[in-house]
Amino acid sequence: MPHGRPPVMVVDDEASIRDLRSKTLALADYDVDMAPGWQVALERMRLFSYDLLIMDLNIPSMDGLAVIHEARRLHGTLPVIIITAFSTEASAIEAANLGVSGYLTKPFKVPKVLSVAAKALGE
Repeated sequence: MPHGRPPVMVVDDEASIRDLRSKTLALADYDVDMAPGWQVALERMRLFSYDLLIMDLNIPSMDGLAVIHEARRLHGTLPVIIITAFSTEASAIEAANLGVSGYLTKPFKVPKVLSVAAKALGE
């Protein structure tokens, strides 16, 4: 991964959304890595260090909050932004308890994810 650009992992099971989010972040000068699901994401997080994790909460076969627990086990202070179309009060509370840096509900405008990412990275 190139130096100087914050490495970001984007996890979403929908390819079109993952690609759009990735292109948006890349244009904002982030070094983006993508994963279609939790298995690939956690495998990559075991190999590489990321400055930010942006993930869909509702990915098939594993609860997104469980993925965050595992990501935090690997990288204790990793900032996390959750994106979901199916927000519940319980998931919002658990996300807050996990100390996530952002909790976005779909649909949202592109500048919103960029401002939340910048804030999560202390920019």
